[in-house]
Amino acid sequence: MTGMESLETDSNHLPGPVLVRDQEKRPLLEHLEELRRRLLRSFLWIGIATAVSLRYSEPILRRLVQPVGRVVFLSPAEPFLVHLKVAFLSGILLSLPLLFWEIWKFFTPAFLPSERKPILLLVLLSVALFSLGAAFSWVVLLPTALKFLMGFGSDILSPMVTVASYVSFAGWLILAGGLVFQMPMVVLLLAKLQVIHPWSLLRHWRIALVAILVAAAVLTPTPDVITQLLLAVPMAVLYLISIGLAALVTR
Repeated sequence: MTGMESLETDSNHLPGPVLVRDQEKRPLLEHLEELRRRLLRSFLWIGIATAVSLRYSEPILRRLVQPVGRVVFLSPAEPFLVHLKVAFLSGILLSLPLLFWEIWKFFTPAFLPSERKPILLLVLLSVALFSLGAAFSWVVLLPTALKFLMGFGSDILSPMVTVASYVSFAGWLILAGGLVFQMPMVVLLLAKLQVIHPWSLLRHWRIALVAILVAAAVLTPTPDVITQLLLAVPMAVLYLISIGLAALVTR
């Protein structure tokens, strides 16, 4: 082999690693740019939904405070800030389908075309489950928690609930219920990606039970055990349902 041929051979091989590195960096930058775009769009949807909800914050607030009755405020700015908080929480719930859509669009390139239709169905189910969890918190969890907590009042302990504290309490319970009901979808996707196995979930049910109790204690905004158990019971049921769904997709 002559020196010229050797130089040509080396020159043919030298750009290879550089080219590979450029190809490896470009998709990462593209993913980060796509993530930034999806996040901005998600914030835009929340902002638009919040602006729409602000117009109806008064009837939403009236409906929200019905379980506790009359509320008070302690500072001149508190009613205004509460209306903003109610509009923001309502905006999140109102824009939820679009937020799940942005999540699906971000992860679509990672799946085959034949797998994208079932994933869209899972996104729709996630929206339905979140709505079901929020409804459970509103119909069951919130009234029961209020009845238990307000029951500690007496002739020397008169309740004077501020509107800011109550909206934070009720809003967090509703959002926590919606998030908890996402458990089957999360487990289903992790099982589909072979990150977890259903029989492993079943074998470690004791650890899962402890984790559920800890999660219920973290997600509930009050330290009472009754509210935590009211959230832990559906979480345990959802865990069993999640194992069944994971077993179906790993056959």
